[in-house]
Amino acid sequence: MGKLKVMLAMAFLISLASCIEEDGNPATDANSEYDTAEAYLEEIGFTGSVLVSKENEVLLRKGFGMADQANNTPNDPELIYRIGSITKSFTAGAVVKLKREGYINNLDQPLSDFAPDFPYGDQITIQHLMNHQSGIPDYVGPVEDYAETNNYHFDTEEIFDIIIESIEEDGLDFSPGEFFAYSNSNYLILGLLIEELTGLSYQEYLNQNIYMPLNLNHTGKGPDTISGEGRAKGYDNGQEVGTYQMQIAYSAGEIESNIEDLEKWGKALLSNFFTESEKELIFAPPLAQNDINVPGAGFFTLKINEQVIYHHGGDIDGFTSLLVLLPESEGLIILLSNEQDKSEERYQIMETIIKNEF
Repeated sequence: MGKLKVMLAMAFLISLASCIEEDGNPATDANSEYDTAEAYLEEIGFTGSVLVSKENEVLLRKGFGMADQANNTPNDPELIYRIGSITKSFTAGAVVKLKREGYINNLDQPLSDFAPDFPYGDQITIQHLMNHQSGIPDYVGPVEDYAETNNYHFDTEEIFDIIIESIEEDGLDFSPGEFFAYSNSNYLILGLLIEELTGLSYQEYLNQNIYMPLNLNHTGKGPDTISGEGRAKGYDNGQEVGTYQMQIAYSAGEIESNIEDLEKWGKALLSNFFTESEKELIFAPPLAQNDINVPGAGFFTLKINEQVIYHHGGDIDGFTSLLVLLPESEGLIILLSNEQDKSEERYQIMETIIKNEF
């Protein structure tokens, strides 16, 4: 482990990229020519499955491009896709339910109440973790690099220990609450907190408290190797991706789902899954200006054309995703692409569709 610690410490200094990282701000170059959402997505060559709905009317539910290039299988909304960091919306929802059930007194409780030996744990609150304001550095890039280079199989507890060792050696990136910096470490810690407090695995808790109550029958931890006719294959620059250790992503990005289930999840979030006071913990109030993101818990708040939206994207090996909630029009935009590194495209799609359909 000594060699591992040295390599990871070096990687923390030089690696800023994460395969399940959420972009801080969306692209703003919306297409000026627009007829319909379907025609627009065909024109730009989008690959994946899409839902656009408004006031309970489905404007578009369709697959585009190939789900399996080798077998000429088209994308279809019924197929299952890796959703990457949209997982964080489920993790945040689970934490709020922990508070509702009395496992957590309030989200301002310090991490030291649950992990007494965590460095700076008396300064880092649950809300800091949920809103990416803890100052804890991101683990994903260096852990992925080490796993790939050395054919090493990580478990989540080991990653947690690596995060602690990194903080002990190099400190936090900033004082908790002082800034925002997107870090998957925050949500890995929240996942472990769920397990520690409930005695259930992360996925068991989600299954009992979110999947089953909402009939999310196609949602859960994705397999390391994609197989079966029900799943879209993932691609990177046209090449099918291989095996990925989903436990690295864990509660920050391990979930797979489909359009139908994310539609149910989105509608639940827009309606009564949370109480009004709980929604204030999840959804940050918008700034007065348009096109500026405000971090909440599992979602970013943004104003486009004076309309408030909540959104979160996901990037993971072979896939790019986006979940957008539009409360004023009871609208949803869901993009599940089986192409990697399409984060700029997804936000262009989001802005274009909102400006033309909402």
